[in-house]
Amino acid sequence: MANTQAPATAEGPTQHTQNQAEARPAGTYGYTRQEQIEALRKLREPFPEQEIRFLARMWCKNCKDSRGRGCDNHPRRICRTCQQNLPGGHIDLRYVGHAEATNRLLNVDPFWDWEPLAPDANGLPQYDGNRGLWIRLTVCGMTRLGYGHAGDKSGGDAVKEIIGDAIRNAGMRFGMALDLWTSSDLEKDEAGGQESEPAATQDEQRNPSPAPAHRQDAPAAAQESPEAPASPLNQLYWQAVEQFRSPHPNLDAITQIRGAAEAHSVIDEDVAGPPPAKEQMTFRAFLDLLDAHAAEQHKRNAA
Repeated sequence: MANTQAPATAEGPTQHTQNQAEARPAGTYGYTRQEQIEALRKLREPFPEQEIRFLARMWCKNCKDSRGRGCDNHPRRICRTCQQNLPGGHIDLRYVGHAEATNRLLNVDPFWDWEPLAPDANGLPQYDGNRGLWIRLTVCGMTRLGYGHAGDKSGGDAVKEIIGDAIRNAGMRFGMALDLWTSSDLEKDEAGGQESEPAATQDEQRNPSPAPAHRQDAPAAAQESPEAPASPLNQLYWQAVEQFRSPHPNLDAITQIRGAAEAHSVIDEDVAGPPPAKEQMTFRAFLDLLDAHAAEQHKRNAA
């Protein structure tokens, strides 16, 4: 009897291509699961110190409202971490810039790509009600969402900043630069405030993690005198409270707070819940509520 089975050709499947299809799940652009896992591992590798920058963020409300002058407890001075002339009531967040993030993505996947979540009527990226941009970032066949914002900036430079911010934000969802979530000041606090820099005069000494004033709704672990250095839980808790109170919660900041809480092993410590009940709960549960609150707030703002 004649053999009716078609020969394997470039157009037809062979045993090799059939096995390859089984190893490469649909929708992954031909990457195997093992290749994707390896890509994620490379994305999570620490960035060299020379590629890390510092972003100053005010935690002291009085310093924030002082228009750069500082408050009585935190006068303006040159910060030895970020090298900026700022009030002492700030922390320094470590981050990598757009160029460094792009270089890491290219090293992992030369064909990486991003696209806006939705186009507008002119085919351009669609911004939300907060002038922010949601994007899809695709690396080695894996796609995750990211969000970018440029604050109060406007014009062409703001557009570029929004795109870069969204790419870095989406990159964090892949694990890129996760080790930078913890601020420099919190790391100093964990080390007992020890610094390798030369000692300064009493007026120049900088509290490694200044504590906000005592408040009634603070977590039990945060009930410290204003003169005492703030614990990591104390500082992270009040950062989270600020996001709860903000009409425009920052999803990226909330993610960083959660990452820092995990890094300092305070995520399961007890804190006071949000008002009005203020029931005791773990910081993890508090952040879960904050995530839900922020998502709902963003929906309202976009409506």
